[in-house]
Amino acid sequence: MTGGRDHRVHTRRPLQVEIQAGDGAVDGEIFFDTRNVSEGGVFLKSDLLLEVGEVLWMAFVLPGTPVGIRTRGRVVWVNRHPNEKDPADLPGMGVKFLDLSPEEQEALKAYLSEEI
Repeated sequence: MTGGRDHRVHTRRPLQVEIQAGDGAVDGEIFFDTRNVSEGGVFLKSDLLLEVGEVLWMAFVLPGTPVGIRTRGRVVWVNRHPNEKDPADLPGMGVKFLDLSPEEQEALKAYLSEEI
């Protein structure tokens, strides 16, 4: 693992949606499942891992909202070797949101403030 999940700035909330993503360099796209989200970013569960610093675009819809979120994100940490004895420790990567619109930020704040 590289980087900062131990240095979280924002409160996280569970989120289980599919995120459409790509790097913009090719016509293809990939889909990731999420584990949680915060105002600052999202955790993407995946065995296909990018490198820290790589930038990708992402598109998803928060449950219970009509707002589609489409933003760029930067990989800030990667968990390549999860603890096999801990089912909550999954392979994946933390991605920081780079350019959420004001509407997307408000929808995200509203989602995060809802009771679980």
